[in-house]
Amino acid sequence: MAYPVTHFEINAQDAPATQKFYKDLFGWGIDTNNPQSYGMIDTKAKGTGINGGIGASQDGRSFVTFYVETDDPHSMLAKAERLGGRRVMEPMDAGQGLIYALFADPEGNVIGLAKMAPAQRQEEQRQAEQRGRSRSNGNGTPKARAKSTSAKASPKRAATRKRATTKKSTASRSKRSRG
Repeated sequence: MAYPVTHFEINAQDAPATQKFYKDLFGWGIDTNNPQSYGMIDTKAKGTGINGGIGASQDGRSFVTFYVETDDPHSMLAKAERLGGRRVMEPMDAGQGLIYALFADPEGNVIGLAKMAPAQRQEEQRQAEQRGRSRSNGNGTPKARAKSTSAKASPKRAATRKRATTKKSTASRSKRSRG
């Protein structure tokens, strides 16, 4: 299984002020229409990047966390501990089929683990496929590759480039022969 980063979270002492800061700074859409006033971020990136959230810190500290998708948060926490990390939060059901947990790496950085319900995973995959299509020409060919092949010189352009190169070469040779 791949372990994609699926969400980021900013925990702040003053969540409303922090939400306003990022909204004003980056133009993000932030929806706080929920009982905890947790700001669900829409980065409005249309096919690139991930969305996140801004919420109130539970312990008064400010920090940023990113979440990595896994099928088994329990075993990943155990593995993190074996590798020198420590558990910060046991797996918790956040509702709607989302289970998440937190660990700290050996440096103390807090990283989240998320297990999504099959319906959520399917939606994420659908969005990823849309992002892939938006980065291509619709036929599976990446835009960058298609652009480079379409930028081949037409016969007219090739002749113009050849003449320009020939004139420069001739001018360079005549300068060298004079000097």
